[in-house]
Amino acid sequence: MQDLNVKVRHLVISKIHVTLNMSLLTEISNPYLASLALGLFSGLVFCTSACLPYITSYIAGVGAGFRKGVVITIIYNGGRVTAYALIGAAIGIFKLSIGDAIFTSYQNYALLALGIVSIVIGVNMILKSRKTTCTEGCAAQNIKKPNGKGLAGRFDFQAFSLGLTRGLIVCPLLAPVLLYSVTSSTPVDSFLLAFLFGIGTALSPLMLIGGVTGWLLNKAPLFRKWVSIAGGVVLIGLGISALVNAITVSP
Repeated sequence: MQDLNVKVRHLVISKIHVTLNMSLLTEISNPYLASLALGLFSGLVFCTSACLPYITSYIAGVGAGFRKGVVITIIYNGGRVTAYALIGAAIGIFKLSIGDAIFTSYQNYALLALGIVSIVIGVNMILKSRKTTCTEGCAAQNIKKPNGKGLAGRFDFQAFSLGLTRGLIVCPLLAPVLLYSVTSSTPVDSFLLAFLFGIGTALSPLMLIGGVTGWLLNKAPLFRKWVSIAGGVVLIGLGISALVNAITVSP
């Protein structure tokens, strides 16, 4: 009975969010500007708190400094924006009808994807942290380390995949944008509305927080290995939590 009350409460709250945000979309004459504004609001209120555990754990796991922390956050946000754009394009192309049962099922699958990716990345970070680095050995033997100028050196696929799977979970403020985009005249409109919403969420304090997190963690080089392990453990815990939520919440 308690679980039923919790589900009803969440459903009522989500309906209120959708109603309020739909009114915002209709009140602003330009829907693209409204979508961007709604994304900015979501980035300040919802996205930062929802994404912070994932991005800070990953930054800790890879031992990033301020600059690298900012770059990782940008790539992570790029994954989220890509996910929003793909969802918007799919709705625009197929004119999908978003019912409660279909929406819940989709959210469960998205949670499964996020959980699996988080666990895989967390385990990978722990395994890498257990290996001895060749930093001191390379310096002693004058061995040059890879300069990372290739595509893989510049682009962090793990951060992108983490942001992509996190973005596949439709947040309460994205739902009204998707509902509004169903009535758009062309699939391009649906794509642009979701894309602009994602851009708005990316322009949040999360980028600065990511850089500061990397800077702070980089101040303790003696504990870098343990910080990296802790980041991997937290990501694994977040992944397990997502899997449990996906399994226990039925459509």
